[in-house]
Amino acid sequence: MDPISRLAEYFRDFPGIGPRQAKRFVYYLLTRNAGTLDEISRLILEIKKQVHICSRCFRFFNAQNAAVGNVCPICADKDRDQSILMVVSKDADFEAIEKAHVHHGLYFILGGTVPILEKNPEQRIRSRELMNRLSDDVSIKELVLSLSATPDGEHTADVIRSLAKDIVAERSIRVTVLGRGLSTGSELEYADSDTIKSAFNNRI
Repeated sequence: MDPISRLAEYFRDFPGIGPRQAKRFVYYLLTRNAGTLDEISRLILEIKKQVHICSRCFRFFNAQNAAVGNVCPICADKDRDQSILMVVSKDADFEAIEKAHVHHGLYFILGGTVPILEKNPEQRIRSRELMNRLSDDVSIKELVLSLSATPDGEHTADVIRSLAKDIVAERSIRVTVLGRGLSTGSELEYADSDTIKSAFNNRI
């Protein structure tokens, strides 16, 4: 396989990228000067060195801002509401919520969603880590399931409810979901700030 096709194959692995768009990425790079390509290559090599995963919420963050124990600034911020834990599927959803400035508690990144026909749902998300967080953190009083209003997102919320039912019952943790400021079928990361505010303020 020639270099153009090989690189296009890598781009096709990106979320939402089809074969035509993957090829356009390759041809775009071919029009850039050597300095730009060198900078892109350098950033790709450095991203794993400079970006870490928070040991508490599992989001990606700049390692230069790490607190003790490789904890991100939000998890280390004692001014955040420690009683509310918001669960989102991916980092892009976290960024959308933070941009809306409605949630002042903590986060947990699931790392994906569970397809409806998945036979082993616990293997598709960080379910064990979430259950450990709920068990160990006695300050949590509310669990907000902030997942996309899609079939997979709603199914994932059901999976979490099922897995956490004993912990929730024992600790009297309130479990809420975003209100329907989000239209059915919408992805959370693409929602505007006003929509997210409405969904958060009307969580049920």
